[in-house]
Amino acid sequence: MNKEKFEELLKEAENGNAEAMYLVAIEYQLGKVVEQDLQEAAAWMTEAAELGNEDAKAWLEDYYFDDDANVQANS
Repeated sequence: MNKEKFEELLKEAENGNAEAMYLVAIEYQLGKVVEQDLQEAAAWMTEAAELGNEDAKAWLEDYYFDDDANVQANS
């Protein structure tokens, strides 16, 4: 993906497209086209999940599970 395609996806995401929100979140997670920002990724994933995107729901479950596991391992 290039910066131009990301900008198009971002516009779609801002207009309420759950699939675009998911893809924008992935780009923020990977940090290849935009600077990596896991908080921004989680925010977009949350919005996508709230709109019913199943991939976003699964990502969030993994994200929060990993965070809980890390906290438990360091306790």
